[in-house]
Amino acid sequence: MLINRHNCVQCCIKHLASAAVIAREIRNGYNTPEYRFYFIGNLNEAQEQISGIDPKLSRLIRTLRLKSAPAGLDAEIADSTIRLLERIAQALDFRQKHGVYTGNPDETVRKYAGKRCRCSDKAIDILIPLRSDGSRNGNLELKLALRSIERNLTGFRKIWIASKERPAGFERIGHIAAPDDRPRKQMNIHRAILAALRNPEVADEIIFWADDNVLLAPLHASELPVAVRDDALTGFSNAPDARIWHRSLRQTGDALLAKGLPAVNYEAHTPVRFNRRNYLALAGEFDFDSGVGLCYISLYLNRYGAPGPVPMRTIKATAETDRFNPESLEGKLFAGFNDTGLENGAGETLLKRFPERSRYETLPAAGSLYRHSPGLGAVIGTCGTPFYVELQLAALARWNPMPALVVDDGSGDRELPGICAKYHAEYLPLPLHRGHWAGDLHIFAAGLEWAERNGVTLLVKLSRRFLPLREWQSGLLSLARESNAVTFSSWSTSYGLGFRTECLGLYVPAWLPCVSALRSAAPAGRHFVERFLHRKARMLVNGWNSVAFEDYRQRHDPERKHDGYAFWTDLMGTDRRQPPPGVLWHDAHSEEDYRAAARTLGIGQ
Repeated sequence: MLINRHNCVQCCIKHLASAAVIAREIRNGYNTPEYRFYFIGNLNEAQEQISGIDPKLSRLIRTLRLKSAPAGLDAEIADSTIRLLERIAQALDFRQKHGVYTGNPDETVRKYAGKRCRCSDKAIDILIPLRSDGSRNGNLELKLALRSIERNLTGFRKIWIASKERPAGFERIGHIAAPDDRPRKQMNIHRAILAALRNPEVADEIIFWADDNVLLAPLHASELPVAVRDDALTGFSNAPDARIWHRSLRQTGDALLAKGLPAVNYEAHTPVRFNRRNYLALAGEFDFDSGVGLCYISLYLNRYGAPGPVPMRTIKATAETDRFNPESLEGKLFAGFNDTGLENGAGETLLKRFPERSRYETLPAAGSLYRHSPGLGAVIGTCGTPFYVELQLAALARWNPMPALVVDDGSGDRELPGICAKYHAEYLPLPLHRGHWAGDLHIFAAGLEWAERNGVTLLVKLSRRFLPLREWQSGLLSLARESNAVTFSSWSTSYGLGFRTECLGLYVPAWLPCVSALRSAAPAGRHFVERFLHRKARMLVNGWNSVAFEDYRQRHDPERKHDGYAFWTDLMGTDRRQPPPGVLWHDAHSEEDYRAAARTLGIGQ
């Protein structure tokens, strides 16, 4: 016998009730084709819903349907028809309540009777908060989370991202604007949850899902387990010198106990389900921004209860060290990780498990960005120092002729305009001196705007003392065509830098939208330029990704240790203290080395 996969006593009763109501309407004079149509349809649905649980009653409903509507939309309904519908529904209700079906010796009946029906489940949405500056791994975490959700999670309606700006490459996901300007991570996530739950388009039930949570096995959203830790919230120190996270845990425990609530530690870093009304009420009951902040998950679950919590270690594998064992994933429902774990084996293992793009990821660009030879140009950043600027311009003119712009960070140097005119370079003095960090970002911004005006599509930014004394543009063009990247940089082993800016290649159409952020991010003071630009490079990967770039990364960096750019190592090397032959850099060369280069170039003679 072919059994309908969706069997449910409650759904059968619902359709019987609908059929009875429509039958009474027909008996009262509304004997229209539409009413007869709905009557027949509800009887058919009732028959199917019970076919695997109570075949005898299913056949009885079928017989009643065929008797009442023997052909087409013709139907003859007697009062006895309605009474029989009522008796069948009462029989179903009685048998379900008294365990007749779950105790049946027939294995098939027990299977379908014990299977929970989800027809009346509330709509559930997924909410993933993200930092505005992206991840250090090009949002690989988000991609893995989405791929695991698509493969393994059922019973949810829609996915939302909550962030200051929608991340590029994920335009198919709902976006909720949520600033992250609070000093603590949990404060910002709490605000993101509030922003989502205050949006009427979001479902009343949401699952908060961190981007570094991966679902390893099939799961229905309504059956999401609650994970609990075995260390109490009040077991952590609140001393000023304790870790901020530990202080937040303790502060949360104290806040719960002060209201007579339990203080169980639910900070297992697994997805958690929240109800709109309850969470909004929670926000009015506790001060989430006091001190080092409160932990929203433990507050919510201790306040409203957590049915059937399970120990975290039984359902979750955690990768947070430089040693990852792929076998730790076996038998687990979730995987969680930090940057260290992701970059030391967990990322590679999870990519093998979820290699295919999810439907939520924007497809990569099909064509090459460098099919036609791009226009090259250089921007040289400086603050005075005309000697080094002339060295750069002379070296470019001899080995790598291209349009050039010199941007001076408000030094007021009187020699620079003449030197630039000598080498046919444009000169742009910034009106204010902003210093090394902020000035550097303004130089990048000015260079990108100049490149757009002058038809330069691949801009090379050179620091005044990073001096290549050989031809390098053919190597850059070859790297661009191979990788299809929009950023070209390297790293330094001696300084532990994952990104360098003394020499940097930028695909102008990709980087141009970042100009305003480059200027506004550093109005004054000290800023870590390498970190800021690396974050931008990672985010740009999402919007400008391609099959060619993904293939390039897989060949050259399968563990994603240096994400967000193609490796311009033939010119930059991988150590700032050991530049490649033919390149001068102040970390490795003396003033006399630069003087010798000047003599070679005929400067000062």
